[in-house]
Amino acid sequence: MGLDRLDKRIIYELDQDSSQPVSTLAKRLKRSKEVVNFRIHRLEKEKILLGCSAIVDMAKLGYFTFRIYLRWQNMTLHEKQKFHERLARKENVWTTTVLHGRWDFAFFVGIKSDRYIETFHNLWNELMKSYKDKIAETKIAIYAPVHNFNKRFFIDFEVPEDPVERVHGRGPLIDFDDLDERIILAYSRDVRVPLTALADDLGVTSETIRQRIKKLEQKQVIVGYKINLNLPRMGYQGYRVDLLLNSVARNKELFEYIKHHKYFYQINQSIGGADFETEIVVKNLSHLLEILEDVVLRFRDVIKGYEYFGYSEFPTLSIVPD
Repeated sequence: MGLDRLDKRIIYELDQDSSQPVSTLAKRLKRSKEVVNFRIHRLEKEKILLGCSAIVDMAKLGYFTFRIYLRWQNMTLHEKQKFHERLARKENVWTTTVLHGRWDFAFFVGIKSDRYIETFHNLWNELMKSYKDKIAETKIAIYAPVHNFNKRFFIDFEVPEDPVERVHGRGPLIDFDDLDERIILAYSRDVRVPLTALADDLGVTSETIRQRIKKLEQKQVIVGYKINLNLPRMGYQGYRVDLLLNSVARNKELFEYIKHHKYFYQINQSIGGADFETEIVVKNLSHLLEILEDVVLRFRDVIKGYEYFGYSEFPTLSIVPD
């Protein structure tokens, strides 16, 4: 499916705030609600628009986010699928992604800080009992904070200079209860689901849901709303790029350059990860290398190299954005 200017405008607006009503979106685009609604449904039908998610700062609810990279050995496709399904049943596993390149798989685990050591070891030991002989290498990091920007890789029209920035994983703790947490887990996966449906599932009124979501936004637990795109259907590929530094002297300047770059959409800060972690959407590998060589040239006094690996699918996508 070819995307015209209106399709791209809809995608662009939704990736800034996917929770906005169609009436608001139609007004911004100066189109009728019927036309905008039809286009959104068509993007969903063509599997270009895969969903609308909330970006949540779970650190404010007392969670650590662990990121685990895996490189397989002697692992069949059937065994990999079984592994994906097994992780999907784990309450603490929020997002999983299939990679290619330096790593084969990554998953993100959210664990309450008051019992994170025991919980993580229990999960890890259980997986190792079944898959130790299938794993050639692992790398574990605490994943926070993360700076997510609205995607601009597909635009061919003028947009505001500054992207929307959503930061999660930096706390501090807030007062919350079990209902807040249940709402987040249910709502974050699909922010366009009718509140009446959420209310029925959670056993409260839709007005209660609406008020709780509003307070979670005010407290910056819900830090923003985005969309999940089928990049290959759009003719693009996503990569994670680790920049290897010999100095941090220009990190602020590097951050601003990456933030405003059309093809980059995220900067990850982690404990135990790379010097400077980024995420990018490009047309192909040649395009990626062209961009990275330009970045290295601009910051050649501080960047000594880079590593990259692509992602092809997200078997599970919740809480942690792509």
